This record gives sequence, C-alpha cells and structure tokens, in this order.
Amino acid sequence: MRTRVLLSVLWLVLLGALMLNGQTTSDFLSTHYYILSMGEVAADVGTLGESIKDEGFTVLTYDGEDATVYRGTELASDVSVQDALADDAVLVVDADRFYLRASETAFTYVVRPASDGYELVISPSEDIAIQDTLASLLMSLQEFGVLGESVDLEYTAYAKNDLKGPASPAGASIDSLLYRLMVSEDWHAFAASNSLSMIGLRVDVVAEILPNGVLPEAFLPFAFEQTDQLAELLIPVDLLVTLASSESIGYVRPPYQPAVP
Repeated sequence: MRTRVLLSVLWLVLLGALMLNGQTTSDFLSTHYYILSMGEVAADVGTLGESIKDEGFTVLTYDGEDATVYRGTELASDVSVQDALADDAVLVVDADRFYLRASETAFTYVVRPASDGYELVISPSEDIAIQDTLASLLMSLQEFGVLGESVDLEYTAYAKNDLKGPASPAGASIDSLLYRLMVSEDWHAFAASNSLSMIGLRVDVVAEILPNGVLPEAFLPFAFEQTDQLAELLIPVDLLVTLASSESIGYVRPPYQPAVP
C-alpha cells in the first residue's frame, strides 16, 4: 500500500499507520527498496551542481553526449564516466534534469526525474526506522535546495529479489525491461547490467509507430533516426511511459542487438 506523508521546512509528520504488504510497519526493510513521489522540485540545476561539489560529490555534467567530470571541486578529466558513476556520492546533470545518488551508513538514496516531477528512492542495507530516516534525509535534501517548503510524498515498496519486476502500467505499450529500468534502484547500474545504452539520463530506444501515425511532436527533439514505421530516440528515462502511452505508438523497446556469430 502507499503511505502519504507531509514534509514542511521545520517538521515531518507521518499520517496514520504506515503499511507494507498489508502489515503495519515502522521500518524500511532491508529486503526492499522504496520509491517516494516528491512532485515538482524547484531546484536550480546549475546552482546545485556547483554547490554540491563542496560536499564532496562527484559531479557529471552532460553537454549532448559528452560529460565533464568533477570529483569534489577538482576537475577529473582522467576519470571515466563508468568509474565516476560508481562513486558513493554522485550528481548527474543532463540539460534541465538531475540525478542525485549518495550512500549513507545504513542506506543508499537517489533523487531522480519522474513523470510527475521527481522521486526519491531509498534502499536500506539494514532495517531502518521510517520516520527518523525520512526526517533526517529530507531535511538534508532541503539544505541542498532540492525540496520546496512543503512536499507531498507517497512511497511504494519493491522486493529486491523480484527478478521479474512489476507489470507495466495499463495503456503503456512498453518493453518490460525498459519499465524495470524506470523503477530500478539505480538507473545506471541496471542499464549496464542489462545491455541498455544510456547517456546521462537518457536511454536509447526504438518506438514502433502505428500505421498512419506519427511520432508525437514533443518527442521529435529526442529522435535521431526515423522512418514511417520506426523512430530511434535518446530519450529521458522518466518519459518512457509517456511515449509508450501515446496513441500513435504501438510499442517502445530497446534497439535490437545483432546476434553474435
């Protein structure tokens, strides 16, 4: 079940009993990770990228397909994107989107774009108290300038050992692997382990266009190859379901990989 909580600048209130799989719980469990809806976030991406360097974060800033990497305040031109993404505290800036990931003593968290704004992912390495964790974490994010004065949140739990993953939303004609990417703990780690091509916060996909249909205008800036039947796009991960729900799109999938002889 989902639980709605309200964060203000000065206090956090958990409304009612927090529920997980029909049972009351006061903990985030180490067997699950949790996705919480944050809604719109009014963070200044440029300012965030500069200020968070002082906190020791690795910062990757994308310009098209190229990334500039800083470790803290030092330019790290000799560090690969793959190595930078493996650091414990990372900020990825890709145009007007950002992806913030950090490891704490008992959990890892991610703030990333979602279809309705941004979302927070919490992945515990041990059972942790929900109220204490949210209070300290969300106040820290407030100090980074990531939250507004009041944020409405919802969480959904995902079992870490569920290899199949959740079903795609109704009305979205999307490959299950791409939807699993959207709801995974860590987009970049999931993409790397499942042979999905990502650049920044964008993933390479193919949209199959229905007869007499066209690629919706909003997605044209992300398309780099197109015919009457197919369009290949480098699209922000958070827009995948929106694309797959378009009336003119029959299916969204990864590009076919050539078979190894």
